[in-house]
Amino acid sequence: MRQLQWGILSTAGIARKAMIPAIQTAPNARLTAIASESGKAGDVAAEYGIPRAHDGFRHLLEDPDVEAVYVPLPNHLHARWVCEAARHGKHVLCEKPAALDAEQARAMQAACDRAGVALMEGYMYRHHPQHARAREILESGEIGEVRQVRGLFSFPLDLGADDIRLSTASAGGSLHDVGCYPLDVIRRLLGMPAAVTVVGRVPGALGVDTSVGGMLRYADGRLAEFGASFEQTMVNRYEVIGSHGRLLLPVAFRPDKQGGVGEIVITDERGRTRREPVYGDQYPAQVEAFSAWALGEGPAPDTPTELADQARLLAACRDSLHQERTITP
Repeated sequence: MRQLQWGILSTAGIARKAMIPAIQTAPNARLTAIASESGKAGDVAAEYGIPRAHDGFRHLLEDPDVEAVYVPLPNHLHARWVCEAARHGKHVLCEKPAALDAEQARAMQAACDRAGVALMEGYMYRHHPQHARAREILESGEIGEVRQVRGLFSFPLDLGADDIRLSTASAGGSLHDVGCYPLDVIRRLLGMPAAVTVVGRVPGALGVDTSVGGMLRYADGRLAEFGASFEQTMVNRYEVIGSHGRLLLPVAFRPDKQGGVGEIVITDERGRTRREPVYGDQYPAQVEAFSAWALGEGPAPDTPTELADQARLLAACRDSLHQERTITP
């Protein structure tokens, strides 16, 4: 089997905990190199058995054996290094949120299109099979016409810690870190809303949002709600409410934290419930899908407009929060 040769720009925690094992597990991928600007690449390469370590991101991008890169850098650096990777002819999987607004997203996509390389935003949850099964149920009409979607992703974070997710300079905050997940679900199910209204808590000492909640209104009258927080217990779920029933995914975004087991709970209009467990390993599945696409052996996992659409919605929610008004995306 042909294997896509991968490199990683950064020794970030998400790379070490999730993506290095995922690339090393996916059958059509091979992790060839890792790079760091802080001198840690050699230690990480030795720990995980990665053949090459580069001191500096550009050195990795100049490595002729690397065909694709994973970019888990802080949010404000994504656009710069995605475009740089494209200029070096590398396919790019960029950690979410890949772009902070639609203009940035379009520039990233244009750079990759010019270079003839693949670009995908790293929403790993999309690749767990529970979501494909949920869509099958929705399309079957079992719960009737979809009327509302609700999503929540939260976990407790030490707000006094030196954490990149709490940095204004790095475009941190709960909206960018976890709120983007339920927003992605809502947008993929219902499309782009006519208006968004978002409120939240932004401690002055931090300057970033630590909790947010929002309402999305659609031109046809449908509604959606989302929430995100660094100040609540771990919750990662979404619910789809229809005219004749409802569908709940109680571990929608991080089933990997419980052995990869997701679950779909379907409740009919009489209150009768059935449960469907669905197993999957979403990080290797993401790598496998992207690698197949980049190798020309599989379909594009996303539509060409996904990146800009998600960035536009995220920016509208951010503007609504900080301007304290309803925004039209």
